[in-house]
Amino acid sequence: MSKDGGGAKARAGEILKKFTEDGSVTPDLVAEAESEGWDGLVPTRIILAAIQIVLRSRREGGLSSIEQVSPRSVPILSRQDSLTMTEAFLGDVSAVSEAQSEELLSLLNLVGFLAALLKEESTSIEGVKYLLCAAEELCRESLHRDVLRRGIESGPWDISEVDVSNLSLIDMGGIGVPTSPGVEVRPVGAGGGTVAVTLVKDGTALQLQAFLAASDVFWNVARVEMMNRMRAQGGTVKEWAGRAGLEIRASVPVVMESGQSTVKNVRVLGCDGPGWMLRGIVSGIGADPESADAWAYDTFAGTVVIGTHPLGNVMKPTR
Repeated sequence: MSKDGGGAKARAGEILKKFTEDGSVTPDLVAEAESEGWDGLVPTRIILAAIQIVLRSRREGGLSSIEQVSPRSVPILSRQDSLTMTEAFLGDVSAVSEAQSEELLSLLNLVGFLAALLKEESTSIEGVKYLLCAAEELCRESLHRDVLRRGIESGPWDISEVDVSNLSLIDMGGIGVPTSPGVEVRPVGAGGGTVAVTLVKDGTALQLQAFLAASDVFWNVARVEMMNRMRAQGGTVKEWAGRAGLEIRASVPVVMESGQSTVKNVRVLGCDGPGWMLRGIVSGIGADPESADAWAYDTFAGTVVIGTHPLGNVMKPTR
């Protein structure tokens, strides 16, 4: 395989072309596609990235439900298997586990799934070439992010990691919050101080709160606890791999001021830092299942935590 990854992209194209012609993937192609290259840019990874690009494009184009986004027919797969794979490709962690346990993520299934999508989209030969180029670039970005550490090139940030004089932030006590035109800032107070802040923009709300935490991986613990509480309250909960890493996507029952009961969609983001955990709760339009709005994620990643020190095994607001 060439070090520029071009070999992997070319082989991915060959695999897709052969499957389109006769519906098969030969054992030698499987062995080559699934062998690890020095940089991880293998054909299987590129084909998977191509699927994700097409599915996300379909969702952003107005196909909101999993049933609509998924290809209508994949001849080598049952409808339920296609739906499970679609959920997995879009980030549903439980669907990923199910797909792996059912051995759905074989090269043959991936190629068949992609071929079905391309047929439905009436993608031209040039369009396929462009898609594979975009998939290769997505793989490169993903591989690059995999080696980044929070606080070096990726936020949220600790106050010790950035020069806040170069940033446009609103000081909310425990956190510095990035804002942009059209954002409404609502401090959340308790005990005479500000413990959190809610930002609202274009129908999406993001509540940010930093907590002191003794563990370096506190979000893993807090996430499980929150998911269990939501389920106990009758909510529908999924663990999702999104732009902020592992997050919670849930529909939870709530009681309105009028006394009426309804269901509210929320997304809960979390990130561990040195002695703290930052939590972001997204609601409104940005929490809808079909939403691809990036504002809440960008704001979460741009937040600076003014953390201090861990306090035992408890979690409490930093300020």
